[in-house]
Amino acid sequence: MDPRTDPNNAVFGKHITYFEEPDIIYMRFKGSASDSESLELLRRQKQYAVGRKMLFFLIEAAELGGITPAGRKAVAETLKDIPLYGMAIYSAPLKARVLIKILITAVNLFRKDAETNPVEFFDTEQAARDWIASRRTKYASQ
Repeated sequence: MDPRTDPNNAVFGKHITYFEEPDIIYMRFKGSASDSESLELLRRQKQYAVGRKMLFFLIEAAELGGITPAGRKAVAETLKDIPLYGMAIYSAPLKARVLIKILITAVNLFRKDAETNPVEFFDTEQAARDWIASRRTKYASQ
């Protein structure tokens, strides 16, 4: 079954998040994320991170509308505690790229390991997954 259509995944409004073994947190945005949607997505993502030493975000942002100020604050507070080794965003239009880059730059200001959490943008999901695979190989032995 395609994980994007699996009814057991966390769907909030039009947004979805789920965990892919061994280390990917997938997200897809459809429009703007309300406070309640943002908080629930982040709550799930924190659960996915429990006991993990290395995680990556794979984000489909083709239809990202926006994130409320409270949602942005919650993202910053949550992501600083997740062992991220990179965020691969694909299909993001310019507006989404700017929003994500600003948000993650702010998050990384408060991370002691910010250099291990770069944000990269890709045209395709496969290119994003290939980048994650290369980072996984690079950091697996550390």
